[in-house]
Amino acid sequence: MQPYASVALFHGAGRPFELRQQKISQPHPDDVLVQVSLATICGSDLHTVTGRRTAPTPCVLGHEAVGRIAAAPPNTRDAYGQPLREGARVTWSIMAACGHCEYCQARNLPQKCEKLFKYGHARSEAPYLLNGGFAAYICLRPGTAIYPIPDAISDVEATPLNCALATVLGGLELMGDKAGGCAVVQGAGMLGIYAACCLRERGYEIIAAVDRVPERLRMAEAFGATHTFNLSDHSADEIGEALRDLTHGRGAELAVEVSGAGDALVNSLDWLGVGGSCLTLGFVFPHADVTVDAHKIVTKCLTVRGNHNYHPSALGTALRFVEATRNRYPFGELIGAIYPLKEINAAFDRAMQGDSIRIAIAPEKAQFDGVA
Repeated sequence: MQPYASVALFHGAGRPFELRQQKISQPHPDDVLVQVSLATICGSDLHTVTGRRTAPTPCVLGHEAVGRIAAAPPNTRDAYGQPLREGARVTWSIMAACGHCEYCQARNLPQKCEKLFKYGHARSEAPYLLNGGFAAYICLRPGTAIYPIPDAISDVEATPLNCALATVLGGLELMGDKAGGCAVVQGAGMLGIYAACCLRERGYEIIAAVDRVPERLRMAEAFGATHTFNLSDHSADEIGEALRDLTHGRGAELAVEVSGAGDALVNSLDWLGVGGSCLTLGFVFPHADVTVDAHKIVTKCLTVRGNHNYHPSALGTALRFVEATRNRYPFGELIGAIYPLKEINAAFDRAMQGDSIRIAIAPEKAQFDGVA
């Protein structure tokens, strides 16, 4: 193992990433060092780079990542209680939690731990310099759930799971089982596409995906959406009428909002039928002020539930889900171009175009060849 790792430092919105060599270290005796194989650019990374949300600087962004164990202390265990072995392919929860505070214990919300640490969202400073996925190595702290990646799942399939799919599955678990009805997914990015196949596997008969990008809607169909609606072609009223026709006038039982657009939440309440539920996951940036008609929540007996990040166990659920369904859904097609770390600025420029579900960065990749 080399004594130094290449990292891409973020210095603030509107500024290019800085490539730098950082010393590789494990500041805590129980830290686990992972060599990053692949990392993807999440929507929250784009929010940070564009200034829509803030991050302490300098920092190493990137939280959707997979890699191989480079060094692990003796007797360190994975999330299943098995020993961590050098060279094993792993993914990990996007946060480290203390396991002892009120949120970790009494409320079962470790993702809201009083001492929460989030990878890819923390300042890069001594002694912890390797905190994000856009680097050759990452240092995982105690309290991180580390999961082995099944041999059947490729790095391309696994990389987005520890944010996007785990978040979706964690949210749906909170909503209970309403299988057999109609669900509408607001936003057909990575979370929305994952939501479509999760709802399909839960037995929903009608899964309507709503977005403005035709390619995303086509991908949603490949992941189980039975109907798609392009907001550039259909008004909210027209979509609502179509959903009522599909449900014999009742409206949708479930709405999953993953777009972060204010209108999506408003429309969800309109499109839901009596007794319906809305899961909102998309508003991961501050000052997302939305005006809704609360009368509809009361008179239609609606449930509106938010969920941020996920319980670490949801990552294990995500891995098992993909392992069981990878022959039914093209998970490997969700990542487009893969760039080397030295081309990270070009990778973000490409991701900003919005024509790819995910753009990836492979720290050890020698050059960009334009293929996944």
